[in-house]
Amino acid sequence: MSALAVAMCAAAVPAAVVALPGSAAADPAPYVFAHGAKTVQGALTSTDATELKTGETYRSSVEAGVRGTGLVGGLVGGARAKESAGTRYYRVDLDGSSDTYVSVVAVPKAGADVKVAFNDSISVTLQDQQGNRCDAETAAFRSDEYPRPIAATAERLVRESGGRCQDAGTYDVVVQRRTAADSTRERWDLELNVAAEPALKSPPATAGPGAWPSASPRPPAGIPSERRGGTGFNDAQSLRQGVWNDRIRPGQTLFYRVPLDWGQQLFTEVELGSSAGDASRTGFVPNALSVALYNPARTPVTSKDASYGGEPSTAALDSLPPVAYENRYLSRADEAGVRFAGWYYLKVSLTPEMTGTFGNQESGLTLRLTVRGDAAPAPAYVRDPGAFQVTESDLAAAERGSGPIGGGPGQQAEARGGIGRSNRMTVVGIAGIGTGSVLVLGLGVWTYVARRRAPVRPG
Repeated sequence: MSALAVAMCAAAVPAAVVALPGSAAADPAPYVFAHGAKTVQGALTSTDATELKTGETYRSSVEAGVRGTGLVGGLVGGARAKESAGTRYYRVDLDGSSDTYVSVVAVPKAGADVKVAFNDSISVTLQDQQGNRCDAETAAFRSDEYPRPIAATAERLVRESGGRCQDAGTYDVVVQRRTAADSTRERWDLELNVAAEPALKSPPATAGPGAWPSASPRPPAGIPSERRGGTGFNDAQSLRQGVWNDRIRPGQTLFYRVPLDWGQQLFTEVELGSSAGDASRTGFVPNALSVALYNPARTPVTSKDASYGGEPSTAALDSLPPVAYENRYLSRADEAGVRFAGWYYLKVSLTPEMTGTFGNQESGLTLRLTVRGDAAPAPAYVRDPGAFQVTESDLAAAERGSGPIGGGPGQQAEARGGIGRSNRMTVVGIAGIGTGSVLVLGLGVWTYVARRRAPVRPG
């Protein structure tokens, strides 16, 4: 069989992954960080803070910190449970017109020996040089007490009415990790990103939209197509409207992304299939399946859990308004979260508690996505909005299925085929690539084989 035929046969196998010559097979990384992300050290004080540039993605870390006292899950036996807090400082230089979003993704070490508690959390705070807080957000593990990536975003919004944190200048970014006394104290890796949404050419409306269609449509039907979820925001699998299949193990978290344009609504159902294990295994696992939606700035929008008893179980996200610039003035955080066009991310997690009841086997996962409405004209930004838009290449990526390569929401990461790229090992994703890509791959294999067959010249 020719090298080209081998390549074409490989392309016919769904979700196959071919390692490049000289690389060894390996388990996927627990979280694929942005390709080219710069590693920075968070400072212990604001005076020594490291600068984060707008539009860039960074890697850092935070320790558990020194133990103190505080409430972690309430009073236990009349005594306050002890916790610790580790804090790191960074700084950003902001202009006086753009809305700015500073996101932090915390990535604890994965594994059965890693323990996190209900209130173990990561928080990000944006404040001015006088210590005035612009915004803060905290992401915690809550009832799903197992390690997985969690994300939070702090924002600086420029208002016509003015107020604090409106001026151009230097702002502090404070990242804090809280850890219960009996939780694992190993370092958490961090991914930080600063994204700027430019101002509008004319003053925007200062009130949220009125009524909007909230009734959920009938979920799409038909034969599902298989697409493999990614490990995080950077290799999230691209999806469009339709029905999609995947597999998920207890303790695993998968990421997907959907392009959502101005005026469009997203409706999401995620179903965990029936158990395929030992028929004698019965039981009930509360909050077994967790589904969370994040907007293009990585801000958490909404989430839903579903319990599991061996039969199919579905988590359906609440309906949200169509994407509109004015949504940012709505009082509900979930409705205000759909304030710009771009990639919206789905994080799907399966609790490791499934193992004790149904075994450590993969379960079938079905995602039913409906995008309602035609794309509306974009607001008149003063410059290109970067990640806060849907481009033709985004639509093409969602059509063919691909993970992005590049940085976070502040960068125009161009989608390419396959499952993305890690810093340790480059792989080529075969599923979903077109005939042209297969030909290119075939030529590469042919060249490699030809070179291997060529006689070795004496040195």
